[in-house]
Amino acid sequence: MVLPPLPALRAFEAAARLASFKAAAAELFVTPTAISHQIRQLEAYLGVRVLDRSPRAVTLTVEGQGLYDAAGSAFAAIEAATSRLRRQRTAPILTLSATTAFLSQWLVPRLDVLRRALPTVELRLHASDRLVDLRAGVIDVAIRYGEGPFPGAHAVALHADAFAPVCSPRLGIVRPDDLNRAALIHVDGRTAPRPSPDWRRWCALADVAGLDIEAGVRFTDSLHAVQAAIAGQGVAIVSLILVADAIAAGLLVQPFAPIIPGGTYHFACAPDLADRPDVAGLRSWFERTMRSARMHDASAETA
Repeated sequence: MVLPPLPALRAFEAAARLASFKAAAAELFVTPTAISHQIRQLEAYLGVRVLDRSPRAVTLTVEGQGLYDAAGSAFAAIEAATSRLRRQRTAPILTLSATTAFLSQWLVPRLDVLRRALPTVELRLHASDRLVDLRAGVIDVAIRYGEGPFPGAHAVALHADAFAPVCSPRLGIVRPDDLNRAALIHVDGRTAPRPSPDWRRWCALADVAGLDIEAGVRFTDSLHAVQAAIAGQGVAIVSLILVADAIAAGLLVQPFAPIIPGGTYHFACAPDLADRPDVAGLRSWFERTMRSARMHDASAETA
């Protein structure tokens, strides 16, 4: 393929389109002298004059008109292809809604991992404990909790939740009998799962009698209950998924069974977004990450 020098061709196209060396120089961030030099180089290469210069204007010659038509079409095609590639590379902002507890205790600590795995996905987080309408177009994806189905949403199950007593290792709680010397931490007003994973239900499963399950400190937010447990203020029954990092860091321990089954986390989106590349990529990341958590849970149970 034999082509004129590309800088010379670009200078020619700009000068012909703008009918001015000065305007072409400003567009290409060079000097008018550089534009003039490029045009002379192009004419020397072609052996014909492509532009007529006068003090007032720059006009195309007959030969220059044919070259300009071809060059203009080529540069326009390159610009269109470049724009398409950039749009494909730069994904739109995805707004993800989840409960405040899930975002703060599970997702936010993993944002660096998520960014490395999906560098082209720009995520905006929306914290809400209320169910959002994914069909409204404001929220793109959501982490839903429950058993489903979720009307108006395409949902994929991610991880089954579980609840158990946790506390600071400083309390030295190792047996259910030790609960008699510890403060119980309660979370009131849970809407899911049902029945509520509270101390009454745990004692029934553990066959523990005589524990004053009405005593202790009460919170309406599980985040505050977790912080109180980390601070050594008592024993709380909370989601093991949401405190997995605190347990791994040694801030909390799960001293004994039984475990109360909870709901299931789902990745949900509007049905028309399910196959969009950025949404599918984010869904796959959640599936992989929570699958590895399930494998870790299973190995811990068999250890």
